[in-house]
Amino acid sequence: MKTLFPAAPKTSGHISLLEFIEGAHLHLGAHKRTVMKSQRIDVFHDENPSVYVVVAGRLQVLIATPQGIDVFVTDVECGEMIGEAAALSDGSVPIIIEACEISDVYVMDRVMFFRAIEEHGDFSMAVMRAMCQRLCRVNRRLADTVTLPMHIRLKAELMRLAKPSTDGKLIIDRLPTHEELALRISSQREAVTKELAKLNRCGFISKSGRRLIVRINDVS
Repeated sequence: MKTLFPAAPKTSGHISLLEFIEGAHLHLGAHKRTVMKSQRIDVFHDENPSVYVVVAGRLQVLIATPQGIDVFVTDVECGEMIGEAAALSDGSVPIIIEACEISDVYVMDRVMFFRAIEEHGDFSMAVMRAMCQRLCRVNRRLADTVTLPMHIRLKAELMRLAKPSTDGKLIIDRLPTHEELALRISSQREAVTKELAKLNRCGFISKSGRRLIVRINDVS
Protein backbone atom coordinates (compact mmCIF):
# COMPACT_ATOMS: atom_id res chain seq x y z
CA MET A 1 0.00 0.00 0.00
CA LYS A 2 1.32 3.44 -0.92
CA THR A 3 1.83 5.67 2.10
CA LEU A 4 0.79 9.30 2.23
CA PHE A 5 4.10 10.48 3.69
CA PRO A 6 7.53 9.97 2.08
CA ALA A 7 10.48 8.91 4.20
CA ALA A 8 12.36 11.66 5.99
CA PRO A 9 15.99 12.26 5.04
CA LYS A 10 18.48 10.32 7.13
CA THR A 11 20.19 12.31 9.88
CA SER A 12 22.61 11.44 12.66
CA GLY A 13 20.27 12.76 15.36
CA HIS A 14 16.58 12.91 16.20
CA ILE A 15 14.24 14.99 14.06
CA SER A 16 12.17 17.40 16.12
CA LEU A 17 8.49 18.12 15.61
CA LEU A 18 9.30 21.60 14.32
CA GLU A 19 11.74 20.14 11.79
CA PHE A 20 9.02 17.77 10.56
CA ILE A 21 6.48 20.57 10.24
CA GLU A 22 8.82 23.07 8.59
CA GLY A 23 10.63 20.54 6.38
CA ALA A 24 9.54 20.13 2.78
CA HIS A 25 9.84 16.33 2.88
CA LEU A 26 6.73 15.84 5.03
CA HIS A 27 3.46 17.58 4.11
CA LEU A 28 1.48 17.86 7.33
CA GLY A 29 -0.76 20.69 6.19
CA ALA A 30 0.04 22.70 9.33
CA HIS A 31 -0.69 26.41 9.37
CA LYS A 32 0.83 29.05 11.58
CA ARG A 33 -1.28 30.97 14.07
CA THR A 34 -0.61 33.70 16.62
CA VAL A 35 -2.28 33.29 20.01
CA MET A 36 -2.52 36.52 21.99
CA LYS A 37 -1.63 36.70 25.68
CA SER A 38 -4.45 35.31 27.87
CA GLN A 39 -6.32 34.02 24.80
CA ARG A 40 -7.94 30.64 25.48
CA ILE A 41 -8.58 27.62 23.29
CA ASP A 42 -11.24 25.29 24.70
CA VAL A 43 -10.21 21.82 23.52
CA PHE A 44 -13.09 20.23 25.43
CA HIS A 45 -15.74 21.83 23.19
CA ASP A 46 -13.79 21.54 19.92
CA GLU A 47 -15.69 19.16 17.60
CA ASN A 48 -12.60 18.69 15.43
CA PRO A 49 -9.66 19.05 17.87
CA SER A 50 -6.33 20.13 16.44
CA VAL A 51 -2.76 19.58 17.58
CA TYR A 52 -0.76 22.69 18.50
CA VAL A 53 3.04 22.88 18.35
CA VAL A 54 4.65 25.93 19.94
CA VAL A 55 7.05 27.86 17.71
CA ALA A 56 7.64 30.83 20.01
CA GLY A 57 6.23 31.91 23.37
CA ARG A 58 4.60 29.66 25.94
CA LEU A 59 1.18 28.11 26.49
CA GLN A 60 -0.25 26.72 29.70
CA VAL A 61 -2.65 23.84 30.12
CA LEU A 62 -5.58 24.18 32.51
CA ILE A 63 -8.37 21.86 33.61
CA ALA A 64 -11.66 23.48 34.57
CA THR A 65 -13.32 21.74 37.52
CA PRO A 66 -17.13 21.38 37.86
CA GLN A 67 -16.87 24.08 40.55
CA GLY A 68 -15.52 26.53 37.97
CA ILE A 69 -11.96 26.52 39.30
CA ASP A 70 -9.02 26.39 36.88
CA VAL A 71 -6.32 23.90 37.82
CA PHE A 72 -2.88 24.47 36.31
CA VAL A 73 -1.37 21.33 34.76
CA THR A 74 1.78 22.29 32.87
CA ASP A 75 3.45 24.64 30.43
CA VAL A 76 3.88 23.91 26.74
CA GLU A 77 7.17 25.37 25.57
CA CYS A 78 8.89 25.91 22.22
CA GLY A 79 8.97 22.71 20.17
CA GLU A 80 6.40 20.97 22.36
CA MET A 81 2.80 20.12 21.52
CA ILE A 82 -0.63 19.93 23.10
CA GLY A 83 -3.96 18.60 21.88
CA GLU A 84 -2.70 15.19 20.79
CA ALA A 85 -4.81 13.36 23.39
CA ALA A 86 -8.03 14.84 22.03
CA ALA A 87 -6.91 14.18 18.45
CA LEU A 88 -6.12 10.52 19.13
CA SER A 89 -9.08 9.60 21.33
CA ASP A 90 -12.77 9.27 20.57
CA GLY A 91 -13.83 11.18 23.67
CA SER A 92 -13.22 14.80 24.62
CA VAL A 93 -10.37 15.78 26.91
CA PRO A 94 -11.42 18.53 29.34
CA ILE A 95 -8.45 20.88 28.93
CA ILE A 96 -8.10 24.55 28.15
CA ILE A 97 -5.03 26.02 26.44
CA GLU A 98 -4.11 29.57 27.43
CA ALA A 99 -1.26 31.72 26.11
CA CYS A 100 1.05 33.01 28.87
CA GLU A 101 2.40 35.54 26.36
CA ILE A 102 1.98 36.30 22.67
CA SER A 103 2.77 32.91 21.13
CA ASP A 104 3.17 31.50 17.63
CA VAL A 105 1.96 27.95 17.07
CA TYR A 106 1.60 25.51 14.23
CA VAL A 107 -1.88 23.98 14.02
CA MET A 108 -2.23 20.46 12.61
CA ASP A 109 -5.48 18.84 11.57
CA ARG A 110 -6.17 15.66 13.57
CA VAL A 111 -6.61 13.54 10.42
CA MET A 112 -3.22 14.51 9.00
CA PHE A 113 -1.63 14.12 12.42
CA PHE A 114 -3.07 10.64 12.88
CA ARG A 115 -2.04 9.51 9.39
CA ALA A 116 1.51 10.77 9.91
CA ILE A 117 1.77 8.75 13.13
CA GLU A 118 0.51 5.61 11.38
CA GLU A 119 2.72 5.92 8.32
CA HIS A 120 5.92 7.60 9.48
CA GLY A 121 7.99 5.97 12.22
CA ASP A 122 10.36 8.91 12.71
CA PHE A 123 7.44 11.29 13.12
CA SER A 124 5.87 8.93 15.67
CA MET A 125 9.11 8.93 17.65
CA ALA A 126 9.24 12.74 17.59
CA VAL A 127 5.67 12.83 18.92
CA MET A 128 6.49 10.37 21.70
CA ARG A 129 9.60 12.30 22.72
CA ALA A 130 7.60 15.53 22.94
CA MET A 131 4.86 13.81 24.97
CA CYS A 132 7.39 12.25 27.36
CA GLN A 133 9.20 15.55 27.86
CA ARG A 134 5.97 17.25 28.87
CA LEU A 135 4.85 14.29 31.00
CA CYS A 136 8.12 14.29 32.97
CA ARG A 137 7.55 17.95 33.81
CA VAL A 138 3.97 17.23 34.89
CA ASN A 139 5.17 14.40 37.15
CA ARG A 140 7.86 16.60 38.71
CA ARG A 141 5.35 19.35 39.43
CA LEU A 142 2.88 16.85 40.91
CA ALA A 143 5.57 15.50 43.22
CA ASP A 144 6.45 19.06 44.29
CA THR A 145 2.80 19.89 45.01
CA VAL A 146 2.34 16.79 47.16
CA THR A 147 5.61 16.89 49.08
CA LEU A 148 6.93 20.47 49.27
CA PRO A 149 5.72 23.40 51.38
CA MET A 150 4.38 26.44 49.57
CA HIS A 151 7.47 28.66 49.94
CA ILE A 152 9.73 26.03 48.37
CA ARG A 153 7.22 25.41 45.54
CA LEU A 154 7.27 29.14 44.80
CA LYS A 155 11.07 29.21 44.67
CA ALA A 156 11.09 26.17 42.38
CA GLU A 157 8.51 27.79 40.10
CA LEU A 158 10.54 30.99 39.83
CA MET A 159 13.58 28.91 38.91
CA ARG A 160 11.55 27.12 36.21
CA LEU A 161 10.32 30.40 34.74
CA ALA A 162 13.75 32.04 34.75
CA LYS A 163 16.03 31.91 31.71
CA PRO A 164 19.81 32.48 31.68
CA SER A 165 20.94 35.87 30.37
CA THR A 166 24.19 36.73 28.60
CA ASP A 167 25.75 37.90 31.88
CA GLY A 168 25.01 34.60 33.62
CA LYS A 169 22.00 35.76 35.62
CA LEU A 170 18.63 34.03 35.72
CA ILE A 171 16.00 36.41 34.41
CA ILE A 172 12.21 36.33 34.25
CA ASP A 173 11.39 38.88 31.56
CA ARG A 174 7.74 39.17 32.47
CA LEU A 175 6.76 37.86 35.87
CA PRO A 176 3.24 36.37 35.97
CA THR A 177 0.78 38.14 38.23
CA HIS A 178 0.59 36.99 41.83
CA GLU A 179 -2.73 35.35 41.02
CA GLU A 180 -1.18 33.47 38.09
CA LEU A 181 1.72 32.32 40.25
CA ALA A 182 -0.72 31.11 42.89
CA LEU A 183 -2.56 29.09 40.23
CA ARG A 184 0.70 27.52 39.06
CA ILE A 185 1.73 26.34 42.54
CA SER A 186 -1.74 25.51 43.93
CA SER A 187 -1.75 28.31 46.48
CA GLN A 188 -3.52 31.61 47.22
CA ARG A 189 -2.67 35.04 45.83
CA GLU A 190 -2.26 36.62 49.28
CA ALA A 191 0.21 33.91 50.33
CA VAL A 192 2.23 34.38 47.14
CA THR A 193 2.37 38.15 47.65
CA LYS A 194 3.71 37.74 51.20
CA GLU A 195 6.26 35.13 50.18
CA LEU A 196 7.55 37.22 47.24
CA ALA A 197 8.15 40.09 49.66
CA LYS A 198 10.16 37.75 51.90
CA LEU A 199 12.19 36.47 48.94
CA ASN A 200 12.94 40.05 47.92
CA ARG A 201 14.10 40.96 51.43
CA CYS A 202 16.42 37.96 51.70
CA GLY A 203 17.90 38.62 48.24
CA PHE A 204 16.63 35.54 46.44
CA ILE A 205 14.90 37.81 43.92
CA SER A 206 15.32 41.43 42.87
CA LYS A 207 13.52 43.64 40.36
CA SER A 208 15.12 45.39 37.41
CA GLY A 209 12.43 47.36 35.59
CA ARG A 210 9.80 44.84 34.47
CA ARG A 211 12.25 41.98 34.84
CA LEU A 212 12.88 39.80 37.86
CA ILE A 213 16.37 38.55 38.65
CA VAL A 214 16.52 35.19 40.43
CA ARG A 215 19.63 34.38 42.43
CA ILE A 216 21.17 31.04 41.54
CA ASN A 217 21.25 29.02 44.72
CA ASP A 218 19.58 26.08 46.41
CA VAL A 219 15.76 26.33 46.41
CA SER A 220 15.42 24.80 49.89
